[in-house]
Amino acid sequence: MAVEKAFAINAEPSKIWDVLTSEINLAEQGVYEVEESIVNEYLALRVRFQDGIEAHISYRLIPRDDHTEVVATMHPEGMRYAIFQMITFGRSNINYELGLVVGLANLKAAVEGNEGPLLKDAPAD
Repeated sequence: MAVEKAFAINAEPSKIWDVLTSEINLAEQGVYEVEESIVNEYLALRVRFQDGIEAHISYRLIPRDDHTEVVATMHPEGMRYAIFQMITFGRSNINYELGLVVGLANLKAAVEGNEGPLLKDAPAD
């Protein structure tokens, strides 16, 4: 089941792209794999979380008149994810939704020059 969140960031797509890709390059080796990349427009990743769940995460940068809309979509997958979904009656996606919001809020803060991260990591399952 896909989880999607969008934020308006007051910057050009190129500036957002630079911050987004520099943050990803800081990640631990083997945690992610770039599946597709269209500079300043689209980035698709395969990510491995600490709890053993893998997900496809994509970022779309959509220029608007006075801002750029950044849409993040996550598709968690695998047996462990399916078990979490059954045990929680489909509510385990809340943590993934929070994770996307935290990531987008921190991206917005970094791009717009706000001090430090706005939010901390979402709670673990």
